Amino acid sequence: MSAAAPSHPGRQRGFTLIEVMIAVVVLSIGLLGVAALQLTAKKSSHQAWQRAQAVLLADSLLERVRINPSAAAAYHTGTGNSALGGGTLGTPARDCSTQTCTAAQMATWDLWNWERRLDGTAVRDAANRNVSGLVDPHGCVVFTRASVSFPNTGQLRVIVNWRGTTDTSDAVATGTACGPDAAGSVDSRHQVIVNTYVIDERGLG
Repeated sequence: MSAAAPSHPGRQRGFTLIEVMIAVVVLSIGLLGVAALQLTAKKSSHQAWQRAQAVLLADSLLERVRINPSAAAAYHTGTGNSALGGGTLGTPARDCSTQTCTAAQMATWDLWNWERRLDGTAVRDAANRNVSGLVDPHGCVVFTRASVSFPNTGQLRVIVNWRGTTDTSDAVATGTACGPDAAGSVDSRHQVIVNTYVIDERGLG
């Protein structure tokens, strides 16, 4: 008959303090990884939303020009310091939302309204503060006429610049910079360019 194994009634079973600390460290690292992943996803989602807003803004002006093609050249702002954004345009003398306007007056009204949308001044929160969807936005309209004979028929480009949440590389490393900053000088700058061709049928005769 074999002898019974000696018993140790005083021995404690369970986790030691070191094991608990290791488990806490591993859990903390995992939670930090999840938090970093959520932050990255949130930044990516916000940047995608900003790009969608910029495209909507550019498309909205293209539609205004298509509605008013006989004054297409009047929408030209150029680039550089002539960019819209930051309230560069004063309130038009004629309110085309309530009054009849000429084609040129409508172009002035459209550009003023578009700059207000670009700046976010047309939308206010509960505290009556301006709410802008884009950070430091600039907008440019570049119209290139087809010929002297057809001054309001030609290529139309609408450019929207804004600053992202992080520095990566300038979207305008080389090319057309809309706003006062030179190409390649702003690592957080994003840019959207929408192109179309405008035909003024009345000018074709």
